[in-house]
Amino acid sequence: MATIVSPRAYVSSHATLSEGTIVLHDVLVNANTVVGVNCILNTKALLEHDTKIGSHCHVSTAAVVNGGCKIEDECFVGSNAVLKEGVMVPAKSVIPAGSFYRGK
Repeated sequence: MATIVSPRAYVSSHATLSEGTIVLHDVLVNANTVVGVNCILNTKALLEHDTKIGSHCHVSTAAVVNGGCKIEDECFVGSNAVLKEGVMVPAKSVIPAGSFYRGK
C-alpha cells in the first residue's frame, strides 16, 4: 500500500510513517513520531514529538495529540479533540470531537 503525504503537510525527517498512511493538507507531524499502518491523519491534525500512533487509526481534522502520547490500534480521534501530553489511549477507543482527553 502506498503512503501518501500532501505537499502542504509537514512531516519531520525524524518521524516514521508506515505503509498505507495518508497525511492530508496542513498536518504537522513532529520529531520522533511513529505512525502505524493504514492510518488517516486528517486536515490540520497536529502530532507532537514522541507520539506513537497504532495501526488503522484516524486522527480527525484539527485534532491535537500532544507530546509523548500513545494511541493504540484501531482508534478514532474526533475533530478538534485534544489529548493531554503523555496519555495512553487504549485500542479501539473513540475520542469524541471537541473533547479534552486526560487518560483513564
